[in-house]
Amino acid sequence: MKDEKKQIILNEISFWKQNHMLPEQYCDYLLTLYTQGEELPENAAKRISAKRLFAVSLFAALLLTGISLFVLYFTELSFPLQMTILAAFVVLLTAFAIYFSKKGFFLPFLYAAAAVLFLIFTVELHERLWGENAASLYALLFFHCLIWWAAGRKLGQIYFTISAWLGAALLLIFMFV
Repeated sequence: MKDEKKQIILNEISFWKQNHMLPEQYCDYLLTLYTQGEELPENAAKRISAKRLFAVSLFAALLLTGISLFVLYFTELSFPLQMTILAAFVVLLTAFAIYFSKKGFFLPFLYAAAAVLFLIFTVELHERLWGENAASLYALLFFHCLIWWAAGRKLGQIYFTISAWLGAALLLIFMFV
C-alpha cells in the first residue's frame, strides 16, 4: 500500500514536470526526495534506449557509408544506379537525423555520414558531367565548405564548422600552390 501511494505521488510529480506546472528544478528535487536518490525506472530505460539508439546510429552511418563506397568503387553497376543508391542513402540518413532530432535525440553520426556521402555523390557526378575541370571542382568543394559551415552554425556542431574552415583553407592552398 505504501509503495502504491509513493508511485502515485511520483507519477503526479512527473506529470507536473512534463506539463511545466512547477519549475523543473522543484520537480527534480521532489522526485529525488520521494525516490530517496534512486533513479526512476522510466529514466533508466530512456537512458539505456538513448545509448542503444546512439550505437545503432553509429553502426548505420558506418554501414551505409561502407556500402556506398563498395557500390561506387567495387561494382559494375551502371552510373545512374550508383548515383540513385548514393542519393537514397543521403536522403535516408538526413531524414533519420531530422526525425530523431525532433524526438530529442541528437545523433551527429547521421549528419556527418550524410555530409560525406553527399560530398562523394556531388564529386562523382561532377567528374561524370564535367570531367577534369578544376575550376568547377573547386567551386563545388567551396560550396560544400559553405554548407558545412552553415550546418555547423545551425546545429551548433563544431566539427562541421572546423571541417568547413579547414576545407576552405586547403582548397585555397591547392588553388594557389
